[in-house]
Amino acid sequence: MSQPLYLIASIYPESAHIEFLKAEFNKLIIEAYKEPGCEMYDLVVGEGEDHWVMMEKWSSKAHWDDHMLTSHVKHINSIDKKHFRKPTELRFLNPVDLK
Repeated sequence: MSQPLYLIASIYPESAHIEFLKAEFNKLIIEAYKEPGCEMYDLVVGEGEDHWVMMEKWSSKAHWDDHMLTSHVKHINSIDKKHFRKPTELRFLNPVDLK
C-alpha cells in the first residue's frame, strides 16, 4: 500500500493581480478535486499575511504525478510570472511512521 503525499505550496501573488489569480486558482481547485487520489486541495492564507498557501493531500505520489500532467496544472503554470512577486515554493511532506 502506498503512503499519502502531502504538499504545501507557498504562492506569492502580485497585489495588482489578486482578482485575476483568485479566479484562475478557483478553476484549478475545482478541477483538482475531480481527480482520482485528491484528498485535499485548499488555498488558504494566514491572518495578516500577503501570500497564499495551497495545502494538498494526495493518496499517493503517483496520483500527484498524474495531477502535474493535467491541462489545468499546465495552465496555472503557464501564467505570466509578472502576476507573482516571486516563484512558488513547494514543500513535500510524508507521514511520520509511528510504528
